[in-house]
Amino acid sequence: MAEQQPPAQPPSPQQPPQWAPPPQQQPGWGTPPQGAWGQGGYSAPPPRPVGVTIGAIWLIVLGILWILGGAACAIGGGVIGGLGGVTTDEGTTIPGLGALGGAIAVIGIIVIIIGVLQIAGGAGALGGRGWGRWIGIVISVIFVVFGILGVLTSLGALNQQGGTFSLVFQIVILVGYGFTAYAFLTASQYFSRR
Repeated sequence: MAEQQPPAQPPSPQQPPQWAPPPQQQPGWGTPPQGAWGQGGYSAPPPRPVGVTIGAIWLIVLGILWILGGAACAIGGGVIGGLGGVTTDEGTTIPGLGALGGAIAVIGIIVIIIGVLQIAGGAGALGGRGWGRWIGIVISVIFVVFGILGVLTSLGALNQQGGTFSLVFQIVILVGYGFTAYAFLTASQYFSRR
């Protein structure tokens, strides 16, 4: 008897390839993740204008200087106020140093507040905040007015000792605050996106 061979297996039909979603890829350098700025109808925020950066740094630096000057006035006013009256060589006491010291201390506190507002305005403008922009504009416009008055006064005192330095100082202050006000006013597109 012949050995029976096992029945031949029919060839297996090829199975159609299964569809699989493409593998997720991590975003590469410079590619924003899904849902970030620049995708889905959004546009990237505008870059900070150089004028806003310079103006904000101007406000911060001047704010620090104002705070230091105000602290010196407040401390000096407190020391003067603590002295009380002054006795002259003739033995008479001149009252009123307490009130003078108090007035100097109050002026120092006001100067500190102005410095803090300048720092807040500069920092807010660097961050693109609208409130920082408007604090910076208001302070800058006020100091432009005072700068114009200072330049006119310095021009009148130009022939006196230190008149040239005073004029140059007033012009620097005027130009710095004027530039800051202009930069903040013209950067509405930058501030409107925040």
